Amino acid sequence: MGGIFGAVCREVVPRGAIFEGLKRLIYRGYDGAGVAILRGDKIEVRKAPGHLLKISNTVDFVNIDSPIALGHTRYASRGWPVYENTHPLLDCTGSLAIVADGIIENYEEVKSALEKIGHVFKSRTDTEVAVHLFEEYIKRGLDPINALIRVASELRGNYALAILSSRDSKLYLVQNGQPLLFAYSPSRDCIFTSSDLPSLYGFSDQAYILDDGTVAAISTSGVEVYDVKTGTLVPLEAIQVKRVKYAVEYVDKAGYPHYMIKEIYEVPSALVGTTLAIMEKYLRLSAMILHRASKVYVIGTGTSYHAALTSVYYFSELAGLAVIPISAADFPFSVLESVETGTVVIAISQSGETSDVITSVKLAKQRGAVIVGVTNNVGSRLALESNVYLPIGAGPEMAVPATKTFASTLAALLLLASYTGVFTGMRKLEDHKALVDDIRNFSAVLRQSMEKIERAAISVAQELKDSASTYVASSGITYPIAIEGALKLKEAALLHAEGYQLGELRHGPVSIIMPGFPVILIEPYEEIAHPLYLKVLGELETKRANIISIESKLKTRHCRVEIPAPSKYLYPISAAVALQLISYHTGVAKGLPVDTPPGLAKTITT
Repeated sequence: MGGIFGAVCREVVPRGAIFEGLKRLIYRGYDGAGVAILRGDKIEVRKAPGHLLKISNTVDFVNIDSPIALGHTRYASRGWPVYENTHPLLDCTGSLAIVADGIIENYEEVKSALEKIGHVFKSRTDTEVAVHLFEEYIKRGLDPINALIRVASELRGNYALAILSSRDSKLYLVQNGQPLLFAYSPSRDCIFTSSDLPSLYGFSDQAYILDDGTVAAISTSGVEVYDVKTGTLVPLEAIQVKRVKYAVEYVDKAGYPHYMIKEIYEVPSALVGTTLAIMEKYLRLSAMILHRASKVYVIGTGTSYHAALTSVYYFSELAGLAVIPISAADFPFSVLESVETGTVVIAISQSGETSDVITSVKLAKQRGAVIVGVTNNVGSRLALESNVYLPIGAGPEMAVPATKTFASTLAALLLLASYTGVFTGMRKLEDHKALVDDIRNFSAVLRQSMEKIERAAISVAQELKDSASTYVASSGITYPIAIEGALKLKEAALLHAEGYQLGELRHGPVSIIMPGFPVILIEPYEEIAHPLYLKVLGELETKRANIISIESKLKTRHCRVEIPAPSKYLYPISAAVALQLISYHTGVAKGLPVDTPPGLAKTITT
């Protein structure tokens, strides 16, 4: 995964253009960066692992001195963040260089077939199979466009590919579920390609958005686009065009005013990314380990701990497994003595570097525990310390308040619980595969609902911005979401908030509720909890509280935010998104730095 930025020019690529484009795409990946440069009939590759702004001191991204260049900034989803896995990647001949965004799902079987006929791979990425497959079909006599169509037809997943060919001095593009566009720049006499629209600010006034299932060839004479299914040429006038018009401060955030809101809107795509990032063989191995465990702890801190709390419902109902959630900060003091051979620890950390998690993992390993890591960073200490780890594949998250990584972590834990259920006999493999489809379908439903949810959240935020305190409460599978929502309000809106189980709200906390006191309630998914929900609503009405309900089924008169609820196990994600949007807009209404709350860091490593 990552960001793509390239140029085809009649003279030379403008000085600094590739570097500027990649800087604007850092939010798509910061595990490495590189650029492929056309040198006659050869390709020069400059790259290094690490953050673009750090490695640019030793890798020259500014002075290209060539008519064609293709840059990339990487998020490591398959393959560790090391030099060999950093894009661009070359084919066997060195005449084709590829960069990519997204995930190729069936890369292992394609790689195996290519290796059998002599192709040599130099990386552990999924991307490299695409350039070797392209090379193979050209070798067999296909012209580049038809070869590219074969590649796009055979590779499953969500991805965008860009390939520099020194054979004919062209850039080739494939769009299959991940964004890719191109733009003419008459003033620079160039054609640019990029992963997003805002990165083209200052390079062109408008851009063409490639549709899913299309390939393209860019040369100095123009752009040709073809439909993968029909193989026919797509007229330029049939391609969607958008204006490139953004405030300068928004161009590195994909056109959004803050990273946090951008990342909330990326939740739907992050969920699909999770289903693609977790390879079945590692999911199966993790499930086998859990099935054989004598006891299972699920640890994390902050948002990751709240994901651990939610996982209790997943494992209990889908696998018949009673897991024990515990804060990684307290793990060494409370349950360490009970850890022994046969114990499994599911350790959650989106960064993979959280000090409390790493400390607990090391201590548990010393006592014979097996570690299953769940992380968004495949090159992290958690990935290294784990016996097996599951990458959530959410993509880089820049804002301190975790949003899309929370949703992807829930999806990863749901998939793990489901596959474990296959081993415990509570589910069939077909049930698990259906769940994968459910997550992907839910992603589309959620995407369609986002703007409606946000409008409601903006209205709620106007009421919360002047409040000193609030409660968030629910029961059942959304009880942990109430706790997480309270944390988001603290982080993004600097609003004192406490999360409660609905029943617990009646035991003490209700005593300080005065007229106008805001209480956010999440309608429980479980019908058995509805009587308690309605009873609490009535009690809050009596106290004349400002009731703000997030609902899906009941639609009481207090419903302020309506969310989709396609299934019990995905409902927590809907509720979390609503609370994230409320927290974000409350912080914005208060004029706060929502991306970087005071006193907080993205990762606590000490």
